[in-house]
Amino acid sequence: MTTERTVSIRRFRTGSVFRIAAAGIFFSIVPFFLLMGVFALFGMSSVKWNGAPVYGLNGLLVSPLMGLFAAAFCTGFGGVGMAFGLWFYSKLRPLSLTFLVDDAASATAVGVAGGQGAT
Repeated sequence: MTTERTVSIRRFRTGSVFRIAAAGIFFSIVPFFLLMGVFALFGMSSVKWNGAPVYGLNGLLVSPLMGLFAAAFCTGFGGVGMAFGLWFYSKLRPLSLTFLVDDAASATAVGVAGGQGAT
């Protein structure tokens, strides 16, 4: 069973912004490049290196590496932009996030967290 919760956040840590950006970008761009590598394996000119198409097994092997490079590049620039934007937004007002929590996981987390600060 899941419960919907809302939390108000004053500021994201920069590392959290980069983790979220990296997860979204890597798990979308790398599979796309891998798909383009599969197309290159079958003779389509979907993978290009220095303007020249790469076909066959070479295209399949090069495409994930190109995907990793593109994802790292986008994460770097996108993460910096998002971190700055969220920092600026935090100066104006707090951010409100709504998320789903598993009831079993939240009961365990509350039990663990409650025991840490007890004196």
